[in-house]
Amino acid sequence: MRQTTKTLGLLIRACLIAALLPPAADAQQRDAAVEARLALSDEMRDFPLRVRDTLPTPQWLAGGRRFVYWSAVGPHRDTFAIVDAATGKQTPLLPAAALKGELARIAGRDVELPPYFDFRIASDQQRLLFALGEDVFALTLTGARVTRVDAKDLDALAFSPQHLLSPDRRFIAVRQMEGFALTDAGGRTVVERRDEEHYAWDIPEHAWSPDSRHLLVWRHDARGVHKLPIVDYSTPLERVKMVPYVKAGTPLARAELHVIDAATGRAVQVAAAEGEGYEWLAGWRPDGSEALLLRLSRDGKRLDLRALDPASGTVRLVLREERPESFVAGFELWEGAWALQVTPLPGGRQFLWMSERDGWRHVYLYGYDGKLVRQLTSGSFPVHRVAGVAGDAVLVLASTERERPYDQDLYRVPLAGGPMQRLSRGGGLHRLTLSPSGRYYTDGHSTREQARVWDAGSTDGRTTFRYAAADASGLAEWRQAVVPEGITVTAADGATALHGVLYKPLDFDPAKRYAVIDYIYGGPFTTIVPWSFVGTPDSRDALSLAQMGFIVMVLDARGTPGRSKAFQDASYGRVGQTEIPDHVAALRQAAATRPWMDLSRAGIYGHSWGGYFALRGMLTAPDVFQAGYAGAPGAFEEDATVNEPYLGLPGTNPAGYAAGDNTAIAANLRGTLRMMHGTSDASASITTTMRMSDALIRAGKPFELLVMPGQGHGPRGVARKYYKDDVRLFFLRTLGGPR
Repeated sequence: MRQTTKTLGLLIRACLIAALLPPAADAQQRDAAVEARLALSDEMRDFPLRVRDTLPTPQWLAGGRRFVYWSAVGPHRDTFAIVDAATGKQTPLLPAAALKGELARIAGRDVELPPYFDFRIASDQQRLLFALGEDVFALTLTGARVTRVDAKDLDALAFSPQHLLSPDRRFIAVRQMEGFALTDAGGRTVVERRDEEHYAWDIPEHAWSPDSRHLLVWRHDARGVHKLPIVDYSTPLERVKMVPYVKAGTPLARAELHVIDAATGRAVQVAAAEGEGYEWLAGWRPDGSEALLLRLSRDGKRLDLRALDPASGTVRLVLREERPESFVAGFELWEGAWALQVTPLPGGRQFLWMSERDGWRHVYLYGYDGKLVRQLTSGSFPVHRVAGVAGDAVLVLASTERERPYDQDLYRVPLAGGPMQRLSRGGGLHRLTLSPSGRYYTDGHSTREQARVWDAGSTDGRTTFRYAAADASGLAEWRQAVVPEGITVTAADGATALHGVLYKPLDFDPAKRYAVIDYIYGGPFTTIVPWSFVGTPDSRDALSLAQMGFIVMVLDARGTPGRSKAFQDASYGRVGQTEIPDHVAALRQAAATRPWMDLSRAGIYGHSWGGYFALRGMLTAPDVFQAGYAGAPGAFEEDATVNEPYLGLPGTNPAGYAAGDNTAIAANLRGTLRMMHGTSDASASITTTMRMSDALIRAGKPFELLVMPGQGHGPRGVARKYYKDDVRLFFLRTLGGPR
């Protein structure tokens, strides 16, 4: 906090001195003010570090009534507390001072406790295990005794992402640097496989069958995939690494699935499905009789649920979801949505399936014969995920409030059908952990205005109590800037409501006029507007940028997910044609009632998909945006997994690809454009920026370019600071500060 006060004081003093000194000294003092703003901008981007919160997921004991959490605030600060969900009583396992003392005794030196621990309940249900640095420790749940756990202990290995224990703890699947191994608990190698160039093994989540008899392993064959040259310029003799990279319309990598018998090591390759597509292991039937596989067609128009018999290696089709006019799913599956698509139910006879077939994302109950039992949720609102199964009901997170379309509240839905019952308190975003018995849950939730609080409750809705709350007092002097102003505007279609926020500088003065920056991402598989207290990485970047003396808008336009299928499909097949008009409409509506927004000095900034749209804004709305910064911009010809599900294949939608091509309209540029790209970017290749540069040169349009040697899609280390400062100083130079 001292550093925050010092930086803010420097900013204020520099601004006052710059205003009072004669012109001869003015430039030097403005430099000091800029440095102060840069420092404040860095600090405020990391504002969540100043919030003390109970971050690790609470861990339930097997009985399903008690749970343990790491208490970051309150009377049990800096230690573990055990809570009885039925009574609300909580007790520290060990006082904080005693915990530090025990750790110091074992380590032979003073130990600083981190803000939170990675921890879990041991298999014997008698100890709590936690990781501190490279070591794993155990704290007994009774007696409060701390010991160091041997690194080879199975409970210690469970902390390692490289080790996957079988449910019966007799076998261990080991992810190796170049391959994998299967060993028994005694360390004997059952089977081991090594990668070949562009032909690698991968152990997925849910790899073990519930009965521990079978292990499923993918092998990804990228030998026939286009290779992207990544050049190492760090020495005079360049070195080139060829990285598999599937560009739109080029061959995909092939996924091979292998079933391994844990006892013998015998491996059987599963017959591949016809055609190109993408596959995930979504889980198992509870008895281990079948593994559940998701397969998405290359164009995103068909999603299959298939069942694999691990004993025979045969696969059958259980369910097929199709949407010929649009897409069923896309890149969001790679971002983790595959894990939300199907939920096996206890008993092994039925499962839950997510679908937007009626225009909204809802939950459907199916049998493993592929027959629909019933639709469990319905209405003009989306269900985002199944949060758990509680006896005869399912718990879901859904956005049912029209005025708060992005809030995710917790509801109980009877499996037999019937109305939804709201369980959660407060709006915003909720994070749930369900007890093993299904009778109780914990719920961490926050809004843009309120830091996270933690509730515990019963799934019948009868009891709820608050057991922890984050401490945001460290943000007291920043709060007016950290909490953005929400806006609701109408899209360019004149009918659709859009939601966004405005970030202001800490020293905001409504009597002044501020340049405005549109912070854009725009990708059709994610949203960036904050609905929780700490927000999103993009919203924190926008907050940081505002501290340079700008008003920064963050908006989720049509074409983004989280609402109706029609809302997302607004840009299907025509990405790049609806988003900028929506952003321009939002800027104009927001500025119409806010005289401190100076749209005569408007800029646009984005990275990755946002880089594409920053270019798009400069080229399709040159009368609006005077300056634009495109960081690592993508293009439709690049990553197939990112582009094809939302545009269709290049051969089936050439007009859509052509209409969204920024190089074709390079001659439209009127404002000041700057681009940045890392030479080692294997997500959005530097080819995009080279081709855009060539188009601008051919059109006779001046532009600025920052090339970052050796940096990937997101610059790191000192290069990250350099890039962030470059963005801030670019807009300060081109748009100017408050007037």
